[in-house]
Amino acid sequence: MISGEWTWDTLVALYDGPLHYTRLLDTIRNQNTAPRWPGRKHHHLQDSPLNRTLRRLEEAELVQHTRESGFPGRATYELMPAARELLVAATPLALWAEEHSELVDRVRHRRKAATPD
Repeated sequence: MISGEWTWDTLVALYDGPLHYTRLLDTIRNQNTAPRWPGRKHHHLQDSPLNRTLRRLEEAELVQHTRESGFPGRATYELMPAARELLVAATPLALWAEEHSELVDRVRHRRKAATPD
């Protein structure tokens, strides 16, 4: 339900409220490292990966998609209550990882070096 490269970025971007698709994409691309945000800037996010992520999250009933009528049809995405609870529950883990970022980086580099190409 929560696997995938852009899942957490998408959930965190929607935490403060519903966003239209283009605003969601811009928010993820331009985010800064901040509380609740897992990672770094993601300027390279394109439409296709975000669309796949949103479909997965909709199927998992974590994100609600609303399409406005009229032209142009604008899509709005928002967190479902279960997704909001998930983010609240995951916050202590994210804070731990941030506090121990040097440890996490050392282990990640060690595993990367040990993995054959």
